[in-house]
Amino acid sequence: MWRGNAWPATLLIAGMVGYGLFVSLSMTTWTDYRQLLSDSVFLESVGLSLYVAVSSTGLSVMIGALLAAFFAKQTGWTAHLLAIPLFIPHLGAAYLSLLYLSDLPVIGPHEGNHFSIILTYLYKEIPFVFFYLLPVYRRLDHRYEELGLMLGLSHLRRFWHGKGVFLLFPVLEAAFIVFAFTLFAYEVPALLGVTYPKMIGVYAFDLYTQGDLSSQPTAFAISVVLTGMLFVLLLLFTRLIRPLTDRISKGRSE
Repeated sequence: MWRGNAWPATLLIAGMVGYGLFVSLSMTTWTDYRQLLSDSVFLESVGLSLYVAVSSTGLSVMIGALLAAFFAKQTGWTAHLLAIPLFIPHLGAAYLSLLYLSDLPVIGPHEGNHFSIILTYLYKEIPFVFFYLLPVYRRLDHRYEELGLMLGLSHLRRFWHGKGVFLLFPVLEAAFIVFAFTLFAYEVPALLGVTYPKMIGVYAFDLYTQGDLSSQPTAFAISVVLTGMLFVLLLLFTRLIRPLTDRISKGRSE
């Protein structure tokens, strides 16, 4: 009955997020948000989280898209090797980084450049992006590029009209998923990150669990701010970017 229907999962997730947001709002006041915006530790945590999320997302999407473009033309089983990291949870990937990168001074865990966190996310998210985009690449109609060649279009314009307009939204969709996850994640930065500054997920968790009840409203305020940021990004993505890419795709394909 529910096979192929995304509404049950959507309603369940929306209910969980809505309930969590309601509880967080009930535990905070406007003073908590004003103090949060003037908290230098919180602002540094947001900056660090954005650095890690943007770096991980950009590299994962770029490498994953290139691999999908290459293996879309292959028929063997080699591409399935990239599925191996998907069977290892993020916490397990973090432990692998702790085990194999500890002796490397530049990219080892607990280094200020946070390369070990970024590499762990690359190990996990590149396969995700690859398998997310592989079916899209395999459905592309290469006759559009051939038509562009007949019309004398440049290589860049042939790629855009033949593939780019059809890849734009799936690539942005994959990027949004990876960015949202890495921005608010806890497990990997908690295990591999430094004690200061902490990524925002670790900072909020520590505030809530450190035993000082006076700090808990700040943790709830952080959860509200992060949820609001994610909601704004989702709204921009669904209301602005997706209609734009749909119009571009339909305009080129008709």
